[in-house]
Amino acid sequence: MSVGIPDLDNDHKHLFFLLNGLNRSITEGKSPIDIKKWVQLIIDDAALHFAHEEKVLIERRYPDMDVHAGIHSKILHSLQQIKANFIPYDLDSGWINAGLNIKKILIEHVINEDLGVKREISIHSY
Repeated sequence: MSVGIPDLDNDHKHLFFLLNGLNRSITEGKSPIDIKKWVQLIIDDAALHFAHEEKVLIERRYPDMDVHAGIHSKILHSLQQIKANFIPYDLDSGWINAGLNIKKILIEHVINEDLGVKREISIHSY
């Protein structure tokens, strides 16, 4: 799932590392506090990555920057909502669904948006 920009690809790898950590904490039955820590790490990392990605895209004169930044904002809001709705005494299926939703949102963004950015940047390279 390379976008062809090494710094952003490294950001994505780190994000996937965190997503795997969240998966492990859920499947290993870790405490709600541990799981919530992973969720917050992912949210923090996504926010840093999005800011970094936006800076890189501005530098490369990406034509749909405003749209892409808006998508980032919506994703961060969705992740915050998932975290806010985390109920510490919920069933295991609740934890699993929350983790799957977080993973789905971020992976779909990389596949549907970031890989599209790769195509646009190569067309509009300066």
